[in-house]
Amino acid sequence: MFEEGIRNLLELRLKKLGYHIIRVKIINNNKKKILQIMAERIKDRLMDIDDCVFLSRQISLLLEVEDPISSSYTLEVSSGGLDRPLTTKDDYKWFEGNKAIIKLKNDFMGKKTFSGFLRGLNNDGLVLLETGQSEIMLNLSDIKKANLDPNWVIDQKKQIKKYGKTKWN
Repeated sequence: MFEEGIRNLLELRLKKLGYHIIRVKIINNNKKKILQIMAERIKDRLMDIDDCVFLSRQISLLLEVEDPISSSYTLEVSSGGLDRPLTTKDDYKWFEGNKAIIKLKNDFMGKKTFSGFLRGLNNDGLVLLETGQSEIMLNLSDIKKANLDPNWVIDQKKQIKKYGKTKWN
């Protein structure tokens, strides 16, 4: 996959700068190509506008030298946002206790989409998700897409603002 090649090209360099790549995606919009890089600081998994500007410059310089994309494109560097994608095993560990929405490639228990609280990974590397009705175990290779639940994240931020903490901290 083309995106994986760009990720591999950038990953080590960004790690040396103190950043982790969340996702690399090529978006084709009406003959306009966008290279979207979602990233975050390794130390706290946060990303602000100054980080985006810094990384945009660093990535641009690297891509100019390596030139992995032959046609013109626009580089877009951003944080993962409130509905941050979960893309690695480490994400499922780091965001344990957070609510997530997981979409599967195929039906499981009659459904493809599950919402619940992440409970990390078990010893076999399966994702543990507490759905309210039960705890299910999902193989990473069966997951089509997984994101933090943005509504839950917003509610938690409101609780912190109002009470100085949430139920989970």
